Amino acid sequence: IPMLPEALSNELCSLKPKVDRLTKCVEFLLDASGSVLETKFYPAVIHSKRRFTYQEALTVIDGGASGHLEQMLHHAHDLAQKLRRARFKKGSLDLDFPESKIRLDERGRILRIDRMENDVSHQLIEEFMLLANEAVASKLMKMPGNAVYRIHEAPKDERLNEYREQVLSHHVPCGNLGRREEIQKLLKRLSGLPIGQALKIGFLKSLTRARYAVEPLGHFGLAKEKYTHFTSPIRRYADLIAHRVLFESVKVDAREMKRLSDHISTTERNSSDAERDSRDVKLYAFLQAQLDSGEPQTYEALVTDVRNFGFFVDVTALGMSGLVHLSSVQDDFLEFDPVRLSLTGRRSGRVIRLG
Repeated sequence: IPMLPEALSNELCSLKPKVDRLTKCVEFLLDASGSVLETKFYPAVIHSKRRFTYQEALTVIDGGASGHLEQMLHHAHDLAQKLRRARFKKGSLDLDFPESKIRLDERGRILRIDRMENDVSHQLIEEFMLLANEAVASKLMKMPGNAVYRIHEAPKDERLNEYREQVLSHHVPCGNLGRREEIQKLLKRLSGLPIGQALKIGFLKSLTRARYAVEPLGHFGLAKEKYTHFTSPIRRYADLIAHRVLFESVKVDAREMKRLSDHISTTERNSSDAERDSRDVKLYAFLQAQLDSGEPQTYEALVTDVRNFGFFVDVTALGMSGLVHLSSVQDDFLEFDPVRLSLTGRRSGRVIRLG
């Protein structure tokens, strides 16, 4: 459900090939290494030459550059990858997980579930958006008056220490997570382990939730001292506030801006919960139909947590997670080992543990 009516969000405010559109622009002059030399902010008219899907852009990036547009795409890709490398060198954390998109038929039932990987075509867009968001935050901080910033506070030491103990209990080397480079090392290490995905989910749970605030407290995950949301004004109200303050010098007192930032943080959580619930409703109906047919599919699941009452799983193919309660395991009696954090079948000897 778009924030703005579709006549705006899909038409007047939507980029279309070979059509003039009004836009707010952040223009950068970058050197060959990807360092910013100059930044300009201005309203502009954009005339899009062509619309690529991510898959079409990926095909061009992976292949040769035949025409002018393809060459531009290759140059943009090279620059985006330089920006990405510089971002990780500064301490940005690789917290990307593959997403699943549910495709519905005309009756609203699940047709298929597509897995969306964060490939280089997505990274091309992402890096330039991050650059724009950072530049806008920097500009807003120099302007008189108040604005809304996107902030992600550092996790509490006790949460990180608890998580570190969990990692070490699985015999995975882990340094002092109070140091950013140690977190980066651990995330890299986990990406090569069978248990890695489950432990990475555990790390995400130890982080605080990103939110909106009047104080520019920076973004821990992105390792940016200045950060706001600017690039999606048709679907996020925070971006619209940034546009109004930056381009129209709209003045809002601190108390009202704090109320606004608290409000949009709440509505973001609400919409995120609603999105998750709507997915669950569709997936529930999809799985119930399989049970009713008498021919349910079998899915691989990743164990993400083990407790004395059951184990939590992540079903990658469905993009869903949940609890398997011990009372629902019919074919065996599972005994919990609090030291090894595992469940062992008394009859079968089968072991269920993290990963």
